[in-house]
Amino acid sequence: MAYSSGGLIQAIDYNYLAWGGNTQTYNSTITNTAQVMGVGFGFRGYGQTISAIAPVTNTTTVSAAQWAGLVYLVNRGLGHQSGAAAQLASGSNIGITAGATISAFANVSTAVGTINTNANIWTTQGATTTGLTFWSNISGTNTTFENIFTRTLTWSSGDACRYFFNCGGKVSWVINNVINNNSTLRSADLVTQWATYQAGGTIFNTSSTPRTGAGGTVNTGSTTLGYWALTTATQTVSQITSANYRYEYNQDYTNVRVRTSTQNASGNGDKGAVIYLDFGSYMFSTYSGLNDAVDVRINHRIDYTEPESTYLNVSWGVPTIS
Repeated sequence: MAYSSGGLIQAIDYNYLAWGGNTQTYNSTITNTAQVMGVGFGFRGYGQTISAIAPVTNTTTVSAAQWAGLVYLVNRGLGHQSGAAAQLASGSNIGITAGATISAFANVSTAVGTINTNANIWTTQGATTTGLTFWSNISGTNTTFENIFTRTLTWSSGDACRYFFNCGGKVSWVINNVINNNSTLRSADLVTQWATYQAGGTIFNTSSTPRTGAGGTVNTGSTTLGYWALTTATQTVSQITSANYRYEYNQDYTNVRVRTSTQNASGNGDKGAVIYLDFGSYMFSTYSGLNDAVDVRINHRIDYTEPESTYLNVSWGVPTIS
């Protein structure tokens, strides 16, 4: 490229800023606008309409509309990631008129690099949808047993799910209430584990909040198990062992594990269109006859927070929770 600040824009310069090359198939090895604002691949891609930055041929003059379209998309990305103050000003020729000479501006090239580097950050989020509450029963009379219940979030496609997380969406689980139905100490211990130790958690694009509660002995508390670390194999985001009651029950633990459906179904590097949350209670007391019966009901819900839609058009749809 011959792109330089103060020089005239050549077709190849424009194409590289827009697509990373001279064809309408973006080059993921070169920073460009299309791979962030358009379909993209993997952790890059907001699913926005990018028809305004179609490549131009080497013999074609870059029009004012094409240049303004490029800067407009870049500004949408900058605003989404860092707010209005980060956007390019009119000096970047965003308001150039037909017939005017388009000059190269180094800050446009820098801004294209910025939206690529910051592809998975955001300055704000959209509305939170509070899920319906569900009751799940946990009961057992033996000294050792386990109970697992699963909640599911399903998007319309792998790309829709990918856009949701790339653009700043999050999924949360909340423990509303836990009831001890049989008044045993072991049930009381399980109530404490879910209501106090676990309490809830969140999955973002590249990070996670393993729990919102406190206490207990933390065996696993992953802060990096975001959407982009998920696989079809089950992974534990939070596991906590009892520390609240006597030695008879201090091997009992609870955990939250997460997995996804078939990956890359879209062909664009998604991690799955379906997220499964497994909530497990594992009772491993070796002392029989010591108030071992468990009968607990857990009231819980799944919430999701959408990405902001001030700078981005909604491309992620609405997940179905079951």
